[in-house]
Amino acid sequence: MTSNWKAPHGKLILPADAGRDDWLKTRRIGLGGSDMAEITGASNFSTPFEIWQDKTSTDDPVEEEKDIFWFGQEVEPLLAARFTADTGIGTRNVGTYQSKTHLFLLANPDRFTADGGVLEIKTTGIYTDKAKDWKAGEIPDNAYVQGQTYLAVTGRSHLWFIALVDRTPYIVGPVERDETLIAEIQATAAEFWTYVEANTPPPVDLSSVTSEELSSRYPHVLDPESCAEAPLPELVEDDLMKLAEIKEAEKEFKESRTAIETRLKAVIGDHEYLTLAGHPVARWQQVAGRRSFDKTAVLEKIAADRGLEPTKQNLKTIEDEYTKQGAPTRRLSIIETKEAA
Repeated sequence: MTSNWKAPHGKLILPADAGRDDWLKTRRIGLGGSDMAEITGASNFSTPFEIWQDKTSTDDPVEEEKDIFWFGQEVEPLLAARFTADTGIGTRNVGTYQSKTHLFLLANPDRFTADGGVLEIKTTGIYTDKAKDWKAGEIPDNAYVQGQTYLAVTGRSHLWFIALVDRTPYIVGPVERDETLIAEIQATAAEFWTYVEANTPPPVDLSSVTSEELSSRYPHVLDPESCAEAPLPELVEDDLMKLAEIKEAEKEFKESRTAIETRLKAVIGDHEYLTLAGHPVARWQQVAGRRSFDKTAVLEKIAADRGLEPTKQNLKTIEDEYTKQGAPTRRLSIIETKEAA
């Protein structure tokens, strides 16, 4: 069989032996397979807003160090060799490709396979949902989107997967090109990249938005007393109702907990432990008194060192001198409305 290592739709822009820093910088010029899994909602490791922040950042890229990533990278050659041993299909380590027709799409496949495919190498713990998928011969959504992105960029014909679950490798494939999904990936990437080029964040995704994202997007009230009309009244009304129910439940739970703890303390009395059938089940122990910082004493000491009288005004001046103003934040409060009688 003649080996096929071609990438008809892609251009090699970074060799396989490139340094890690070069690879991190190259990732900034487009959207890779893992990026597309996040943007399409197939994965929730990062949010679309975080991806946009990374692509538009002017800071030097920094790779997040995690042991699980290190292990996955180190075990790749072993799993590629196992794939060849089990299938008889050779593999080749390749670099980073850029789509010839969609320049904002990138691919950094783990391996090319000699039969014209792409091999993706995965590792996961035995108790994860992904482990259940691989053991059943199924492909997790994020891996499927990532792989199809690589096919879109390179133009290769199919996917192979080898996943190490605990200590057992599972091979899935071949998986053919999904032209419908590839078209969706290309269209979604094109739309997302317009926000990167314009340095304008993508619209808020209510299904994935985080508090950190909102703090970054809207750190200040730019127009005091202004109003944002709810675009989806039914959704807002539903959320307000659920929030009110949660607050009421929290209040009831707190009251119930306090009542139960009070009764248990009354049973313990001046003892330390409460036993049930001879076994300790609760403890009301003696603890040290709470330590508190005597701010007034410190202010008076500073005033004395400066030869000042400890007047209210002098102490206030010293306190202001040593007080730091934190960055402004925003607080959400719900406005209660009363039904008309």
